[in-house]
Amino acid sequence: MTSLSIPPLRSAADFERIIETASGTAALIECRRDRIREVLTPIATLDSIDTEIADSIELLRTAGLEYAAYRACDPDSQVRVFLPANNLLYSMALFVALPSLFFGNVLARPASRVQDAYLELAQLLSDGPIDIDGRMRTYSQSTFAEISQGSVVVFSGKPENGRKVDEECGSGLFLGFGTGINPIVIGRDLSRPELSSAVAATVAARLYNNGQDCLCPDAIFVDAALADDFVAELVQQLGTVPVVSTGAVPGLISAPLADTATYDRAVAVLDELDKTVVWSGKTSADQRHCPIAVSVRRLAEVPAAVPELFGPLFNVVVYDRLDDVLDFLGTEETDPYGMYLSAFGVAELVGVDRVGSARNTGARTAFEFENGHEPFGGFGPNGTVSAGLGREPVGRPLLLAAELARYAAERGDVDATR
Repeated sequence: MTSLSIPPLRSAADFERIIETASGTAALIECRRDRIREVLTPIATLDSIDTEIADSIELLRTAGLEYAAYRACDPDSQVRVFLPANNLLYSMALFVALPSLFFGNVLARPASRVQDAYLELAQLLSDGPIDIDGRMRTYSQSTFAEISQGSVVVFSGKPENGRKVDEECGSGLFLGFGTGINPIVIGRDLSRPELSSAVAATVAARLYNNGQDCLCPDAIFVDAALADDFVAELVQQLGTVPVVSTGAVPGLISAPLADTATYDRAVAVLDELDKTVVWSGKTSADQRHCPIAVSVRRLAEVPAAVPELFGPLFNVVVYDRLDDVLDFLGTEETDPYGMYLSAFGVAELVGVDRVGSARNTGARTAFEFENGHEPFGGFGPNGTVSAGLGREPVGRPLLLAAELARYAAERGDVDATR
């Protein structure tokens, strides 16, 4: 077990130490896969947990990809992490284990709602090469903000909470990972087989972890020319999704949500959709089981602000002209939430990298596009934002190593001989 004091990066010889430490941590995650599943199944679905495990292992095994960027950082950087209430294992791998390969002063605060699960995971991984448990702090948000003064602060959660944390911490550099709409646009250029595939991709993205993820699409825009076929195919595919009473079942499932607050939030949105719901699935006897539901409205009927659904709800919006969708996404209410946009059968968007404040992933969902070693998010400041004391907030895709290197260059912190 290492201490919290890791030697700074002084030469290329450090590369072997980093690879060995990262590979050892990845091997420990692989070895304790079953125990990790046990910890997370009360709050996540089995498929999403296995995805987290696989992504965490791959992230650490390929940690060397970020060596050059981290060498350009200030080796004395203090990193403070406000961990989110979902994607627990992957968040720990990305924001705690990975930077701990390069910096000695990395501390993290688990989200209160899932604190016990975080601490169990940290304990499971703390007899390996990185003492992750030693980096966890169960302080209140205000107390953790006190020990984060002037540090590099990473925050994952609601953007309004992030802005408050940035102010409380007096962050030297603040990196906020917030909320995006991540819409899917279905165009009239789809063939029938392509339509079925696009529906399958939509179902997989919306039902990832039972809809409890910030990358799940909160709006599905469908060209009026194929709206009837799309909705019919969507309902048909959703009708085959198993309804179960626990998340510990493989495959896409309809299961109880993680907690009462999440359930109440999802049901409140479902109540608001009310008469626009054209299909609703069954539920188990569990009191936290929100049914899968499909709402269909015309674009003119949709409020300016798209809600974050955070549940198994499909918000289908029918449009006549693509320009109307682009105008809608560019409004004052929606543009700040630009992260990713997926386009299936939309010839006008082929080869277009950016749509408003969102990055165009093409005929891939945000889940298929995202890579832990590449900048995450888009250009909407409520999605991903770089800020800090005396710094103008800028919405842009974020990669911790790249932002730290940029910050060090701005401050002149890096020794040119390194």
